[in-house]
Amino acid sequence: MPYTVTQRIRAVEQPAEGYIPISKFSVKKYEDFCQLHYKENISANYVGLAVDYLTRFYVTKNLEEAFDISMLGAKILREEYGMETEYQKCLGLLEKIQQGDVFSAVQLVAYDEVYRAGIIDIPKLQADKFTIENIKIMVNRGVRFLKHCGKEIKSGLDFEGGYTEIVVNGDCDYLTENALIDFKVIRGEMTTNYSLQILMYYLMGLRSEHRKYFEQVKWLALFNPRKNIVYFVNVKKISESVIEEVSKKVIGYKF
Repeated sequence: MPYTVTQRIRAVEQPAEGYIPISKFSVKKYEDFCQLHYKENISANYVGLAVDYLTRFYVTKNLEEAFDISMLGAKILREEYGMETEYQKCLGLLEKIQQGDVFSAVQLVAYDEVYRAGIIDIPKLQADKFTIENIKIMVNRGVRFLKHCGKEIKSGLDFEGGYTEIVVNGDCDYLTENALIDFKVIRGEMTTNYSLQILMYYLMGLRSEHRKYFEQVKWLALFNPRKNIVYFVNVKKISESVIEEVSKKVIGYKF
């Protein structure tokens, strides 16, 4: 059965402490003296998408690329279901986002569901002022963090050339001159599912058409803009036995 990276992670039974225990990561907390509102009126999934896409936009300055999944969903509605009005609505939302409208960004990420889950009935996401303020704070944190990591930042790289019969889809969040970074906008703690995810991204990247960039990676990092915390580990601290087992058993490389 073919999987996406995230689907594969859920299907894999890891060792008791995980392939890369979270305890192996160093932790750094940043302080911006901003306090998030406790309640948000939009589900955590959509808030996370809005934070991710807006951060990509502000860092890369490429609006269409940052919201490409949302627009793919809108194109499906137009091309497969004749819903031209919905597509034009999304173009209007893009224009408002260009002008700094966070409310429109939250509305647009709902169209991800068309592409990801085949949902046609788009949920109405009406973010209240507290949710919007939280998103702005987290986006600012993300932008500051990435700028601290380096000047050359690539986002959304896929693993073409590195997919297998088992893992057929996935893309990474950010790649700097020496770090692979994944954003996790979560209230809870980091888990070994997340550490396995970024390890898979790294190993698949090394076999992809983008391998020249991944060969420069020294650090794997998980950044949570909700808590303003980064977890990071040097790739040299990952044992060869773990790399081999994940490569063979999890991803499906034959070596």
